[in-house]
Amino acid sequence: MEFQVEIIKSIQSVASPALDVIFQIITMFGEELFLIPIVALIFWCINKEMGYWLCWCAAMGNLAVNSIKGIFKVERPIGWEGVRTLRAQTATGYSFPSGHTQAAANTFTAIARAVNRKRFWAIAIILPLLVGISRLYLGVHWPMDVGVSYVIGICLPLILWLFYRRFANHKFLLFLISSLLFAPFCFMTGNIADFWKSFGFGIGLAVGAYIETKFINFDVEGSFKAKALRFCLGLVIVIAVYGSMKLLLPAGNLIAFIRYFCVPLTAVAVCPAVFKKLHL
Repeated sequence: MEFQVEIIKSIQSVASPALDVIFQIITMFGEELFLIPIVALIFWCINKEMGYWLCWCAAMGNLAVNSIKGIFKVERPIGWEGVRTLRAQTATGYSFPSGHTQAAANTFTAIARAVNRKRFWAIAIILPLLVGISRLYLGVHWPMDVGVSYVIGICLPLILWLFYRRFANHKFLLFLISSLLFAPFCFMTGNIADFWKSFGFGIGLAVGAYIETKFINFDVEGSFKAKALRFCLGLVIVIAVYGSMKLLLPAGNLIAFIRYFCVPLTAVAVCPAVFKKLHL
């Protein structure tokens, strides 16, 4: 670890109040607070099919990363002599690999693969790299965490694309089976809440997709005003569901599973049902 500590120290050697702010902003591009509204906007207002694609990539990426975290159980550099830590509240669970780096690389690579335009590919390469550097600057990850996550985040959507193109008309089975492949890690990773959140998200996405495609068949078309209202209302509903469950329910793996099961279920099934009811 000494070599990796020296890399972190070298990056942090240029630290300044301005860079502290810049890198704390950059790291947010790999967080739920930033990524969920983007995916929700695409799903509800722009292209539902792309929204499903992004949700599945996110589910598979999170399951892969948190499975690896549970197997290797690498501690973070937080507390190492000479390593300064900022935004420690974003550093939950084990260190290897980096969830932020993977999430950013996964999301923007998935968008680039679906859109297939040069500027999106440029964003998919550069932005996650900056997110990874921010995790080192903030002192919450090792260089190996960032490197491996960057590769996973870029390669995984490219592999998943081959399956999605073939089985997109069978979303429920595709989402369910691919999520259940990680079921053994419920026992292998131990008491890791982040894995249970990811597992709940994957299963919830499958159930939500089944309900939406079978009974709702939501259409993203509409006026700008309708889409704006749709987006704002949808976020309020999702936040209300997630926030109330977090506030009222106790901690624990099963509760983490239930909470994150309800998030995609609400986003892909409940919200579209409400939108159709209100003619949004």
